[in-house]
Amino acid sequence: MRDADMLNNIALRIEKLTPEELQLLSRWYDFFWNMMESHHAAEDDLLFRAVEERMEQPSEIIEEMEVEHNRIQFLIDEIRRLIGELKRSAGEASICRELQLNTDGLVKVFQAHIMKEEKYILEKMTAHFTVNEQRRMENRVKRKAPVRYLSFMIPWLHDSLSEEENKILDQSLPWPVRLMNHYFWKDRYARLVNPMKALLELQHSQLSKV
Repeated sequence: MRDADMLNNIALRIEKLTPEELQLLSRWYDFFWNMMESHHAAEDDLLFRAVEERMEQPSEIIEEMEVEHNRIQFLIDEIRRLIGELKRSAGEASICRELQLNTDGLVKVFQAHIMKEEKYILEKMTAHFTVNEQRRMENRVKRKAPVRYLSFMIPWLHDSLSEEENKILDQSLPWPVRLMNHYFWKDRYARLVNPMKALLELQHSQLSKV
């Protein structure tokens, strides 16, 4: 959710970005797009199916969440297309407005989707799966995820968790993954996301002076 919020805030002043900043945005957004696509595939193919099988019946809520996944995928595809067009059109006003509409729509869909998903899936996982079964499900999701997805997801999680939570996360990871993250993945992630954070801070600073 924080990435969608960051994107939406940057989009509000997208016409002010230089070509170099647009290129940085495009690089970061490719990471975001790939991560969302892999995340939703894991949920649809493994997590949602496992919950329905354990409930022994289809779930209307899960069906709604899968529809929301399709809507989210449509929006992130459109945003990717529009960022590409902005790079080619030198910030055309109509494309800027269309991008802003899509990023705002993405935030709204995400908000409703995440609230529903966290409440429903947590409730069903707790009711129908033991703690060990839940851990096995998490491991299945991790195994399904491409290495490229893990190489961004792990440093992304580190960026959002507290120091204590990060210790727990590291303890749950195989040692090769911990080593790859420490020596390679976290630095690559930082090169993508830090320019976006700096851009957002600059925009906030400029707005505070208005």
